[in-house]
Amino acid sequence: MDFKSQAGIGLKLLKQYGVRDFYYRFREWCEFQSRNRRYQKHSSFYFPSQAELEAQREKRWNYEPLISIIVPAYETKKTFLCQLLDSVLSQTYGKLELCLADGSASQQVKDVVKEYQDPRICYKHLEKNAGISENTNQGFQMAKGEYLALLDHDDLLTPNALYEMVQVLNEAEPRPDMIYSDEDKMVGESTEYCDPNFKPDYNEELLRRNNYICHFLLFSRDILEKSGGLDASYDGAQDHEFVLRCKGKGARFYHIPKILYHWRVHPSSTAYDPGSKLYAYENGKRAIQNYLRGQGVEANVDLTKDLGVYQIQYVRKKHMRVAVLAAKEEQIEYFKSHTRVSEYTRVSYYCTPNQTNHEIEKAEGEYIVLAAEGMEPQGEQWLEELLGFCQENRVGAVSGRIFTKAGKVVSSGMIVSAEGKVHPLFQGLPEIYRGYCHRADIPENVSTLSLDFVLFSREAWDAAGKIDQDLSFPAREVDFFARMRECGFEVVVDSKVKIVGKKARKNDYGMSPEDYFRLKERWKDSWRQGDPAYNPNLWAGDGKFTFPK
Repeated sequence: MDFKSQAGIGLKLLKQYGVRDFYYRFREWCEFQSRNRRYQKHSSFYFPSQAELEAQREKRWNYEPLISIIVPAYETKKTFLCQLLDSVLSQTYGKLELCLADGSASQQVKDVVKEYQDPRICYKHLEKNAGISENTNQGFQMAKGEYLALLDHDDLLTPNALYEMVQVLNEAEPRPDMIYSDEDKMVGESTEYCDPNFKPDYNEELLRRNNYICHFLLFSRDILEKSGGLDASYDGAQDHEFVLRCKGKGARFYHIPKILYHWRVHPSSTAYDPGSKLYAYENGKRAIQNYLRGQGVEANVDLTKDLGVYQIQYVRKKHMRVAVLAAKEEQIEYFKSHTRVSEYTRVSYYCTPNQTNHEIEKAEGEYIVLAAEGMEPQGEQWLEELLGFCQENRVGAVSGRIFTKAGKVVSSGMIVSAEGKVHPLFQGLPEIYRGYCHRADIPENVSTLSLDFVLFSREAWDAAGKIDQDLSFPAREVDFFARMRECGFEVVVDSKVKIVGKKARKNDYGMSPEDYFRLKERWKDSWRQGDPAYNPNLWAGDGKFTFPK
């Protein structure tokens, strides 16, 4: 992107966000550029070698489905289309068909296809250009594969994309309905890749607010038939609506933490200038609203300044009894004067200096708030906000972002690395920072929360076997929330709720040797898989979503 283009986008952002917000965004942009340089410098780390690709071509599987790649084409530039065709036809897993549904008025796409003599290309010139969704649906009708995948007409696949997908189909139990991967971007005709999006495993709260799944997406014919094709009334957000609809039909998801897709960015693309297609985000808002309604969830969905990121306010309609357990008597007065609840909420307060399982058992309430000494939630609606998540039984625990008195993040949840090391998410960053791919600013599922301040359901606490009081921080948290998730309950951090810790928390998140070896024996298999809310391509040494150096 040249300087003039960057300056133009910068002026738009300054007008949109204001001076203070723009300043911090500029700082994050500088960090973004630094990450890009690191990514490009070590790009060979993220992609297979030629020897690995040759080995993949020789691989034979017990299950080798035909995969149909659907491309809705429209007046595609010859250079871009040739690159796309080459990327598909050179896949190391070759049992595929490329279904090109061409809505062009000209013969431009057809002429390029004629130059290729590969029988795996299925081409259809559509009678009219009916838009991306209907054109894609025409591609679905052409497909014969057991699995289908979507590819934009100017993007590229890595040569191992289908191989990685088929490997999952052979190894994962149960076999997933939808498989997605990490992705990066390429600018115009440049062959330099940038802006990698290293994604989490399936993350319900994040997906409700942002289509982080996006590319590369493979799905079964079965889930397509259950859910139906793309809906043209959501054009611009049709992929997000489709994924949400499939989830509503019970789709099982699987994430491959490898970059398998290159998303081309150019002046006419949404990725280049999100504001150029505002209708797409309005359609995304409707898609989320309809999905939530289908889940029996009443909520208000709104756009944010960051187009593509949505705000959800869950409407409180469920009667809930809450016991707030504060470590100090004076905290109770603070909570009483700083908590406003709806008609659906009944609150009792308890002074529980030790905050043990015994104290939790004696408290009256289906929902428990643990508040360690010095923990003070900001704003009177904090409890209603957190309870909004817990109205759905899938959520077992929720907390907000914990800050120092100086306004720096203490933790926004925690990660557990493949080696069992614990790190707080986004520690030390200013409150206004959005973080990598907005992950510091969007409510999402995490693996672990601090028990210094948390709301959880008594049902989830009981199902998890309660808190192991023989463990100390942070092993106690790691173990408790791992058991809660193992029982099927989700753990959520709500970035909109701010908690200030008046008493300093030590920065040491290391487990004692005794606790470490106990948990290693108990959780070594799940640790080996990595934190489901993080990504193995990211450095797990600080919880800030930085890249390995």
